[in-house]
Amino acid sequence: MGITSLRVFVRIVVFGLLLGASSTAYADALSITSFSLNNLQFTAATGTAQFTVTGATARADAGNSFGQSVSNIDNTFPLAGAVANVNFASSNASANATTVSMSGSSSANVSGCSCSAGSAAIMFLSGTLVVTGTEGMVNVDISGLRTLMFHAQTDQFGKYAETAITFDILVNGSVVFSVQIDHLISVGPNGLADVQATSPIAGTITLQSGVENTILIRAAPSSLVINEVPEPATIVLLVSGLGFMTGVLKKRRNF
Repeated sequence: MGITSLRVFVRIVVFGLLLGASSTAYADALSITSFSLNNLQFTAATGTAQFTVTGATARADAGNSFGQSVSNIDNTFPLAGAVANVNFASSNASANATTVSMSGSSSANVSGCSCSAGSAAIMFLSGTLVVTGTEGMVNVDISGLRTLMFHAQTDQFGKYAETAITFDILVNGSVVFSVQIDHLISVGPNGLADVQATSPIAGTITLQSGVENTILIRAAPSSLVINEVPEPATIVLLVSGLGFMTGVLKKRRNF
């Protein structure tokens, strides 16, 4: 949980610090991101794959450059839910152990000020997976249905808007399925990224029959906006920061 949530907070803090530089104009920026996972299943090629969910966590974070910050975490089993709201940003998250599903959304919308805002919804399901009724090493198929939506927009003077979705599945602490989607909108005029999609997930892992394996499923849609036009020195700092974070994210991708 620490890696994903830390990544979100680092982004918010970095962008908040950028606002310390003087600016000469501001404009409207909007970012909305959502993600859901349904009907997650583990199916063994031979025998039976028994997946038992033992934990559910939902976390909602929201913050802005005025110093407002909210972080709510819920570990209620079997259904966890959390909501966070501040000026210009909000998020909500839920994780359902009974249906093996999760959903979350984040938004940031700033207007009429030289300011920034960001939010993130973070969901976790954990459990155990055991293959029975067979012997030796067994291939296990992972399947499910994911739905995502993101909308990032700036007006003709808009500075920056970002949507991001991280989703991965870990078996015994190792990532076996991972997706990282980022959409960035820079200085206008009228930047726009708008996508809605539903698609299946599919993957195969090989496990020893009769052995208990740990499973962790996690997802984090996040949104960030900056509503200012910085001076040249601030632009250099922004580009350098984005380059660093992009490099870190690429190292963690494993499609």
